[in-house]
Amino acid sequence: MPNNNIRYQQSIAAEINSIKDRVRFFIEDNHWGEDGRYKELILMNYLKKVLPDNISVGTGFVKNARNELTDQIDILIYKKNDPKLFSADDFVILMPESVLGIVEVKSKVTPEVLCNRKVYNRDKPSTIDKCNRNGEIIGNRNIFNGIFSFERQLSFETGIRSHKLVQQLKEKHGYLNHICFDDNIFMRFWPEGNPIDKVTNNDFRSSFSVYDLSYRKIFNDNGPGLAYGYFISNILETVYRLTAPHVLNNQYFEFLYPIENTKESYRIIECEIKIDL
Repeated sequence: MPNNNIRYQQSIAAEINSIKDRVRFFIEDNHWGEDGRYKELILMNYLKKVLPDNISVGTGFVKNARNELTDQIDILIYKKNDPKLFSADDFVILMPESVLGIVEVKSKVTPEVLCNRKVYNRDKPSTIDKCNRNGEIIGNRNIFNGIFSFERQLSFETGIRSHKLVQQLKEKHGYLNHICFDDNIFMRFWPEGNPIDKVTNNDFRSSFSVYDLSYRKIFNDNGPGLAYGYFISNILETVYRLTAPHVLNNQYFEFLYPIENTKESYRIIECEIKIDL
């Protein structure tokens, strides 16, 4: 039986899933831009509810001391009381020192969106490239840098070792550190190696680990998965680690990551991506 913390995590997916299609009920397939923006607001508004009062959430750009400007970032998580270069409602232009996290939001991730996007016969940076470039401009590998998708068109059942996703993550590792593919599949970058592999195999290579956090996988029953919740939990952990590490005690970690024996029990070994430095 799931404990109350797991039920809370599952309720996150249930809440997000109950909202995500409401705009599409009205606009159908006519205005995908508006549908995508609404989905950014779903996650943004949820983060505003759970992050502490001294942290703000918005959208906009980051400009560094070398006058380099990021692409527009869907969701910026930043220190509320730090100076801003520009601010109007939720739109901000920040300096790198203020940034605690950045998130790109997608209605659906496909191999093309993640790895090689073409629009109107012109190449555009892939989502992975965009996240890594924004991370390079901000210049801090310790912040949260993630992709959040509501749906996926990408299978993990047979492994992904030959997929272009693997190649791009290996080439650009270090800045992008979390991907939520849908409410079931979650990926995390471990800069000092997967915690289980370090203990059992003495393997300290940096790695991207993929987890099947579907409710059926964990409890052999139907229900929303826990990937949304774990993505948001990692945002919270990162924010507190950078601003108030004293709150990260055992009780809070049990709330953030409630799966018994940790999510490592649900790692998809065939999808592990090791980085040979």
